[in-house]
Amino acid sequence: MTAALQIENLEAGYEPGLPIVRGASLTVMPGEIVAILGPNGAGKSTLVKAAAGLVPISAGRVLLHGQDITRVPAHRMVFEGLAFVPQTENVFANLTIAENLELAAALLKADRRERLDPVYAMFPDLLRQRTLRAGRLSGGQRQMLAVARALIARPRVLVLDEPSAGLSPKLVGQVLAQLRTVRDSGVTVLLVEQNVKAALAVADRAAVLVEGRERVVAACDALRNDPIIAELYLGRHVAPVPTAGTH
Repeated sequence: MTAALQIENLEAGYEPGLPIVRGASLTVMPGEIVAILGPNGAGKSTLVKAAAGLVPISAGRVLLHGQDITRVPAHRMVFEGLAFVPQTENVFANLTIAENLELAAALLKADRRERLDPVYAMFPDLLRQRTLRAGRLSGGQRQMLAVARALIARPRVLVLDEPSAGLSPKLVGQVLAQLRTVRDSGVTVLLVEQNVKAALAVADRAAVLVEGRERVVAACDALRNDPIIAELYLGRHVAPVPTAGTH
């Protein structure tokens, strides 16, 4: 099966000769939710921004369903099938929910009802509050709107940069749980997340990035229960799950 998103030996950064991502590789299969974890400064956000065309790539390549998108400009990515949701400034605060979504459809020159109806069905709270200005939404609602705006483009891969940033624990769970609904609709999901516990609860697999390269890529259950990985790379202590015969 062809990977939904393939990142191969990627080097990327904001200044020539000063890469932040240093040879990172990652495979995301269709229908997966994959989380990128790691300490601050590991290059997590830079990696996904580079994949989305927002940070210059100096080496390596990015494939979307087998097609090389390494040099595709950021504003064209949505037409290739990749949608990116940034951490901040991801909605128009002065516009209503409906206007945010209608604008996304208009920019794509797509039929509004055809694009909006499935998104409203997935996010019924947005439908109920569609006349409310985005600036009056809670942090969690605003993130839901940002995801909904991205889905107007009907992407094959949705990439999110720290969707839980600044949210309360309750809202973190709600926002990340909604990503499973997105995945079940046929969209592959890749996210950067600082909330390790929440990310491991929602994702299928996770990659631990350290100093610009992946150090561990494994199923979330394996990472969740590995105290060595948790302490070395995730900055927390995790007690291993007891095995049969232990007391």
